[in-house]
Amino acid sequence: MGVPVKSDLHRNRVADAFGMHDAPTLTTRALHKSTLAVTELRYDGRDFGRTAPIPPEDAYLIALQFRPCHDHDLYFDGQKVKPTNWFPGVTTIYDLRRDPVADLRDPFHSLMFYLPRKVIYALAHEAGTACMGDLRHDLGVGIDDPVVRHLLSSLVPALVKPEEAAPLFLDHVALALTAHVARVYGDMKPLVTRGGLAPWQERRVKELMRETLDGEIPLSRLASECGLSIGHFVRAFRQSTGSPPHRWLLLQRVARAKELLSNRNMPLKDIAYLCGFASQSHLSRVFRAFTGFPPGEWRRISDSASLPQGKQNTI
Repeated sequence: MGVPVKSDLHRNRVADAFGMHDAPTLTTRALHKSTLAVTELRYDGRDFGRTAPIPPEDAYLIALQFRPCHDHDLYFDGQKVKPTNWFPGVTTIYDLRRDPVADLRDPFHSLMFYLPRKVIYALAHEAGTACMGDLRHDLGVGIDDPVVRHLLSSLVPALVKPEEAAPLFLDHVALALTAHVARVYGDMKPLVTRGGLAPWQERRVKELMRETLDGEIPLSRLASECGLSIGHFVRAFRQSTGSPPHRWLLLQRVARAKELLSNRNMPLKDIAYLCGFASQSHLSRVFRAFTGFPPGEWRRISDSASLPQGKQNTI
């Protein structure tokens, strides 16, 4: 999802329909040069009212509902539909060619993933699958889809603190979500893994990621360096390294932080900056997640050679 910013396109067509012009939004153009976006919509009161029409386009909204919202009506092409199964954690699908409008009386909280159909077509073409038709879904019916729930929920921290959102991670989630939707609700067959990266490809992308620990690099750049599509690159990288690109990069950042922690005079905030973390607190959260220790404690116990066995070899 590239740099997490507000998307004028997505904000105008989704958040503006709710009158929430400052709704938290993350966007990407990493997948086939098309804009994908996730917007958080939340209203804690009652009787929100009717949303404005969204200009028709060949795209879908894939929504994750965080709270029950039983008392509302939906309209598609002007026809009223009574929503069913509107419980926390369900997925709902909206075809933006059908002029979806909501009349909301219950409080609501959801994430909306904006997915142009041309991105699904491009992914299907890459998989060698015939051109797909419409996504299969029942209007106004909540679906229990654990994969959508997990993937969209993983973006909540990035919406809260977009400055800490790693583009590689956001790109990875967008690609995984698009592939899942295309397989489960479309006609796309599972993508076939065609082996890992060639040795020169693996060396090149690892070198590139290590050189940009203090910056950001999109999946599209890494895939281009290997002469591969984004989807093929992600699968091949994982097969070669055992980790998706965003996690491998985090491992390198933590490994570099360990090296810099040996300099007791270097402030943690400087180490965070040099390793590509948004802040000292961001470094601390990630470092602890990978090692079991906050950076300051790691520095103290590594100096005393008392670091427990098993933690030293985490990276």
